[in-house]
Amino acid sequence: MTDFLTQALNTVFAPFKNNASVIGFATVKVGGEPQTIKVTSNIVTTDFIKVALDKIPDKTLAEVGDEIKYTVTFVNNSSVDLYDVKIVDTISPMTTLVADSIIPVPQPGETLETGVTIISASETKAGSVPKGQSATLEYQVTVNQGAAGDIINNGTATIKFKDCKDHEYSGSTNPSQAITTVITADLQVVQSADKTFVTENNEEVVYTLVIKNTGSIKITDITVTNPIPQGMTYKQNSTLKNDTLPLTDENPADGINIGDLNPSDTYKIQFSVTVSL
Repeated sequence: MTDFLTQALNTVFAPFKNNASVIGFATVKVGGEPQTIKVTSNIVTTDFIKVALDKIPDKTLAEVGDEIKYTVTFVNNSSVDLYDVKIVDTISPMTTLVADSIIPVPQPGETLETGVTIISASETKAGSVPKGQSATLEYQVTVNQGAAGDIINNGTATIKFKDCKDHEYSGSTNPSQAITTVITADLQVVQSADKTFVTENNEEVVYTLVIKNTGSIKITDITVTNPIPQGMTYKQNSTLKNDTLPLTDENPADGINIGDLNPSDTYKIQFSVTVSL
């Protein structure tokens, strides 16, 4: 049993019952002894509704194409039995529901968006969750191509119950949220030059490369390579890395190792070439 269930079921499922008693004294005969008058009121019963919902993914980190299994657990801590209990869950647009993965099998016409009826293991009637019992819903999704960032899913449960006077009521739980982060490993490189044209032999052009980690995880041992076009010559000792002096003689045509980049980090390389006209 999970910690959630252990804590959720640690309660008493009896309704609140309250009654009053009245005591007084009366002398019926003159000079006689007082008599004790004691009466007890009727018992007033007050039921309570206390439910819990917990949604857990089997992965907190996932890649494109991975399957994520969600387990949604509903616990009835109330003093009454609940019926017609359904889990309502809208899946993220970054995922696709795996066909036939919903357990229990939805009733005809049911979907996750409209609500899927659940049932306690001890029951035979769909939607029944007696006091002190729990029920679960499971389903799987696939992470779509292009998904990035956090996959956020919110689930709620809808319930029905009758109080001690046999009046029917309905309600719903607070949402339970599950988050899975999509792991992406990607780099972006943008190149620019300080000139759009040259007119003289041996004229110098300064190139700037900006490398950015656009993924969600750290990328290590990054090497940047920039072949020098024909008609251009790398200018010795012209490489500036991340605006940090001194200049170096690292020719980008041979590859420049810039180490590691954390998500959203950038690294800048500048170097100069001369042209032959």
